[in-house]
Amino acid sequence: MLEALISHSHDLQHLQEEGFVMEACDGYLIIHHMPYINTRHELKDGTLIMPLCTTGDRAIRPSDHTAHWIGERPCDINGAPLPSLVNPTGRQIICKGITSNFFFSCHAEKEEFPPAGDYPDYYEKVKHYFDIIAAPALSLEPEAWNLINKPLEITNEDSPLRYMDTNASRARITNLYNIFKGLKIGIIGLGGTGAYILDLIAKLPVQEIHLFDEDEINNHNAFRAPGAADISILSKAPKKVNYYASLYDKMHRAIIPHAVMVTQTNLSNLDTLDYVFLSLDTVTTKRHIADYLIDKQIPFIESGLGIGQNPDGKLSGMIHVAIGTSDCYNHLPQIMGSENAEKDLYATDIQIAELNALAANLSVIRWKKMLGFYADIRKESYSVYTTDCNEIDNESKKV
Repeated sequence: MLEALISHSHDLQHLQEEGFVMEACDGYLIIHHMPYINTRHELKDGTLIMPLCTTGDRAIRPSDHTAHWIGERPCDINGAPLPSLVNPTGRQIICKGITSNFFFSCHAEKEEFPPAGDYPDYYEKVKHYFDIIAAPALSLEPEAWNLINKPLEITNEDSPLRYMDTNASRARITNLYNIFKGLKIGIIGLGGTGAYILDLIAKLPVQEIHLFDEDEINNHNAFRAPGAADISILSKAPKKVNYYASLYDKMHRAIIPHAVMVTQTNLSNLDTLDYVFLSLDTVTTKRHIADYLIDKQIPFIESGLGIGQNPDGKLSGMIHVAIGTSDCYNHLPQIMGSENAEKDLYATDIQIAELNALAANLSVIRWKKMLGFYADIRKESYSVYTTDCNEIDNESKKV
């Protein structure tokens, strides 16, 4: 996969950092959105394709100086074909049914890369071609590349993401992101916290994200949710799961809505999940679900908020985040609290989006520690954050 190659290949990473939109397919490196001008002095968008040489998960020195081209023949500012790219013009099928229009052969300069003038890496090869092809377009229109350059949608059905996570490859932690692949995640409760959890999970290459909530999104809960719901959407009062699935489908193609309340009658809907986030307000329901997940040995992260008003009118709050596994669950009845917690100030939909977001962030961090993405020294079973003293207390308890 290209993310892994970029993560381990300095030349591909350099290309990415400079804004080149790349794709790898069937042994070829594809460079999209190369600006050029044709014989009519029109700005065009071309694609450069060249053999990609690799060893393991990194790119090595290019095997030759040739490249295929999709588009019209690139020209100079006078509309004449660029002489340094002259080669046979026959069409050739490359990969994925892609047919090139031209075949280029452009040597590197011997003075720059002695003694033979071979390209030392893909950065130098791509950059050399770009400088030749794009120079006339940039001369006529300095913003030519910015006008046509845009992210590439992932068409590989094996990837749940619609476009490449370039941050992972730039940071060279693609190997860590592989631990998310294939996982099926459930988020039960799409209120303030659950929606922020989705916002974070949707940015990961997990296989599926299942959303469970029967409520609608409307004015009062829109103010403690990520993003900004359009008033035209709120006027229709859609189900939360459908609204959020549609919103985040722009990034993740496998978000599956379930417009139902999870009860004892439909708990089997959770059987295929690998991890579950419990972000419910109702303590009784949450306990039933937790008992079922423990019995099925499905690990989960449970979170909750409690808000009260002091005599001076100021608010005090607590956030708790707890793990639940088959060997760590005795702490849950205590940490979840009593049914009275459902009647505190939070239940009135008070606008505390920052606490919802914090609860979601702490939940996802704890989950990533369970997976091995983050180092975990304390291995705490639960944490409690209090707003008034700004402290996080951690506890570790086993069965």
